[in-house]
Formats: sequence, structure tokens, C-alpha cells
Amino acid sequence: MDGQINQPNNQQENVTAEVKTQEQAAKPEVQVNFPAEDTRPSRPFAYRYRGVILAIAAIVLLILPPADLTIVPFLIFINVMIIAVYLRIRARQAIGDHSRRTTQDAPVLVTWGAYGRMRHPLYVSNIAIAVAIVVLHLGISWLLIPFFVFVYAFGVYLSKLDDHYLEKRYGDEWRLWAMHTNPFIPREIHVPGPICSAKQAIISDMYTWIWLALVIGLMLFRKIDFILWA
Repeated sequence: MDGQINQPNNQQENVTAEVKTQEQAAKPEVQVNFPAEDTRPSRPFAYRYRGVILAIAAIVLLILPPADLTIVPFLIFINVMIIAVYLRIRARQAIGDHSRRTTQDAPVLVTWGAYGRMRHPLYVSNIAIAVAIVVLHLGISWLLIPFFVFVYAFGVYLSKLDDHYLEKRYGDEWRLWAMHTNPFIPREIHVPGPICSAKQAIISDMYTWIWLALVIGLMLFRKIDFILWA
């Protein structure tokens, strides 16, 4: 009796096993091909550590004795800084939350907004803010020259890296845009495109504002300390 009862069960198990085998054979074999090497864009040293390099330059600047504030340079370069901050916000409105940070990446070639007027509004903003801070700290002196040369040369170098990467990635699309758009001098044209709000632009650039506030705060502290001990 036991053998007769178990026989149907065994037949049912065999049929189930055959069905499972047929289902597994019908499924395509999934293969995952991992890249043999890292294909991400190269990251030059100066690009990866541009924030560290600028921080070292700021420390060297703040170590130097501050100059007395004079009204004309103060008014001129405070306005330069305000315009530069405004330009940075406008540039951020065009590119949104995306930032290359330590890697070079551009999922979209942004050619509208501030980038419709010039190719590198962020670098122009950085150079202008740095120049304003140097003048406000050192005043008008020969010490401005090496800082001006460094800030301008470093900004141009980083912009060339961006140009090289974007041309390689977007080809004729980038060359057509670059043909009509100067890297640093704005043109009188408005190119419409998707932009985020000024609030979103400010929030997405929060680390920059914190860094800028820290440098300005240390600069003011150095001036007050210099005045008290002079």
C-alpha cells in the first residue's frame, strides 16, 4: 500500500522538476560586462584640488599685514564683489544643482542664461571675487601683482581644461557655441533656456558662500587686530 501511495507523489515531483528545468532553460542567461578600465574623464591635479590651492593662496594672503581702508578702493571693489556674486548666482541658475567638483562631467551643454553671454561666468566670478578680496586686504600696493597674476592664470587654466573636455564630448555643438561666445567677455544677447530660482541657486552653491564668508570674516578680523595693535 505504501508503494502504491508514494508512486503518484513521485510522478508529480518528477513532472514539477521537468517544468522547472524547462523554465530555466527558456530564460536568457544574463551576463554583466564590467568595464576593463576606468573610463571616467581624467582629472588633472589642479582641477581636483582647485579648492585646496585657492585656500592656500587665501592663507598666504591673510598672513600678510593688512592695509588701511581707503574709501575709493573700498567702494569700487565692494561693488566688484557684489556684481561677481550676482554673476555667480545667475550662472548657477543656468546649471542648477549640477557641479563637476572633483570630476569633469557635463550631462548637458549649457548654452543659455549666463552661459549664453560668456562661456565661463563662474570663473569670471571667481576671479573678480578673488581680486576684490586681495585689494580690500592689501590696499593698492605692489603685492597685488603676484596675486593678480596667480588668480588670472589659474582661472584661465581651469577654463582651458573645461573647454578641452567639452569640445571632446560635444564636438561641433561646442565649437559652434564657442565660435560666437567669448570665454570671459560678455556679449549683448539673451539666450532663453531652463533656469532655476535664485533661492535654489544660492542653496546649491552653499559651500562656496560658507568659504567666502569665512575668508571675509578672517580678513575683517585681521584688519581689526591690525588697527588695535598698530
